[in-house]
Amino acid sequence: MEPAQQAIVGFVTLLLLPFLGVLGLFAKRATKVLGLATVAWGLGGWVYLRSLSPLDPAYSPTFRAWRVGLLLGAAFFAVAWLARRPRVARGIKIAFAVTSVVVFLKALHLYLHSYA
Repeated sequence: MEPAQQAIVGFVTLLLLPFLGVLGLFAKRATKVLGLATVAWGLGGWVYLRSLSPLDPAYSPTFRAWRVGLLLGAAFFAVAWLARRPRVARGIKIAFAVTSVVVFLKALHLYLHSYA
């Protein structure tokens, strides 16, 4: 994978999806955008990976980044969705919010360490 492609994949995986996840805790509209971004990331990555051979050297890191982005997006979407439910206990909502912020900060650190 070329350096520009790596930077874009890293940006979406480590910054955009976690940022939308944290924003989704505060704004309902951001949760919808996060859901759409996660679906777009999943479909786009699937199409791109289908065009590569599993023996291609770019396949393994691309697959790993795609999988991490998909899992982060889905997890942040679930947290934001559960935070909006009135039946979820307040303590769980706080734990989800703190975890989301910590994961975002760790992803930001990884991005800056890898691409800055």
